[in-house]
Amino acid sequence: MKKIAWFTLSLLVFSACAEYPENKITGKWQGAALLEDGMPLEVDPAEVGFEFNNSGQYQFRSTLNYREAGTFSIRGSLLHTLDTLNEASSEKSVKIIKLTEDSLFIKMNADGKERVVKLAKQR
Repeated sequence: MKKIAWFTLSLLVFSACAEYPENKITGKWQGAALLEDGMPLEVDPAEVGFEFNNSGQYQFRSTLNYREAGTFSIRGSLLHTLDTLNEASSEKSVKIIKLTEDSLFIKMNADGKERVVKLAKQR
């Protein structure tokens, strides 16, 4: 009985860690919508984009010519990034709320407000 309970617990832990496999996020993503506390932000969402590759590297671009690049990982529903361009950078984590073949929605806290970035995969 203990073995069955341990096996079931192991499956639950493993499936929670593999909620969003990293290979599903690889590719180029462009911003489609930016929401803050449920309201659209007054910026062009197409200025925001990510590129993730199979070797765990990412690039990020945003408004005002902001750039990041470094390493990423997915653990459960969290996307972790470490910018290696900026020396004073620390690991950041955002919540993946949707990841499909063509959509990536991430949620974060920006200055105490909930921000959702909706991205579309580029073909």
